[in-house]
Amino acid sequence: MMPHDAIDPSRSVSTHDALFARLDRVERESASAMRHARRWRTGALVMAGASVAFATLAATQSARTPDVIRARRFEVVDQNDKIIFLAGIGQNGGQIDIWGNGGTNVLRLGANADGGDLVVWNAKGQGVAAMYATSSGGRVEATMPEGSAMLRAEGSSPSVIISDASDRPRFVATMAGETAGISVRHSGGQELVALGASAGSGGIVRVSEPDGTLAAQMLAYDTGGVVECASRSGGRAASLGSGTEGAGGTLSLFAPDGSEALSAQARTDAGARLSLLGTNGQPVAIVETGATNAGLFSLVSDGKRIAGLGASARGGLLNLCGPDGKALVAAGAASDADGGAISVRSGNGGQIVRLGIDRVGGGEVAVYDGPGARKRVLNASSAQP
Repeated sequence: MMPHDAIDPSRSVSTHDALFARLDRVERESASAMRHARRWRTGALVMAGASVAFATLAATQSARTPDVIRARRFEVVDQNDKIIFLAGIGQNGGQIDIWGNGGTNVLRLGANADGGDLVVWNAKGQGVAAMYATSSGGRVEATMPEGSAMLRAEGSSPSVIISDASDRPRFVATMAGETAGISVRHSGGQELVALGASAGSGGIVRVSEPDGTLAAQMLAYDTGGVVECASRSGGRAASLGSGTEGAGGTLSLFAPDGSEALSAQARTDAGARLSLLGTNGQPVAIVETGATNAGLFSLVSDGKRIAGLGASARGGLLNLCGPDGKALVAAGAASDADGGAISVRSGNGGQIVRLGIDRVGGGEVAVYDGPGARKRVLNASSAQP
């Protein structure tokens, strides 16, 4: 019997062949396993790459079209990391601020206690414009170093206000209901010029002294227009306007106490009348034209004509009247002769004495009794010897 580790020469060939066969089979199996492993690794890498690419693409697509972006503050910075755009939360709600290249906050859009609010600053940080809601409407403001302008639409009275550098209104235009007006003021705040309109009384223009005392005004009425000038104390001094009931223009001058002193007016019969008035407001002298285009000058007392000088178709006429306005003396062109005549009358208007020209051109004096019957006539012919 041979030891177990001895080599049997009779079996060495066959044993070696079997050994090499097994080694060859193991090598082939190992090579096949390695090829399968390489194919698996390659597939795994491809799948991993595809997964990464798909995830990257999905993330990119999602970033391009997000449904919602939520934040409490959003900032945009420039190349120097300075904020140039900021969207955030203000005291009354949302707020957007924009900065210029110089680092100045130049615009703010946000909310105030009554609604929206927009403010604009210049590069120096000075406020130059604003638009904001108020409790009763809205305002638009523009500011300069010399002053500011404001458009206000609040309640029932929208207005435009221009103020000086001290915030004192210098120009005000406003509208309330059916009325509208413009006011121009000096630096002290006193109104100098006022322009207004009303559906009830028409337009009005007022001009005042620096202390506010009225100097002149122009008014519109249903019958026409009136221009009035005031005295230094503010009382009426003169008035120029249109007459009533289709008449032409009127002119009035007033005394210091406000009473009318002179009145001139165009009459409906195409004539004109000029009256000088006394302290009681009644005419004391009248110059007028009549329907026949003849002129008449009258002196008046207590509303009664006491003296008159006029023109007629035959020439001039002079009347001297009593307190009741009845003519006592009449002088003028004779109606029955070629020449002048003077008539003296009684208190009841009856002719008592007549001085004139007789039919042949001589002088004549006629004396009448109370009832007016001729009493005696003296003329040049009867007076001759």
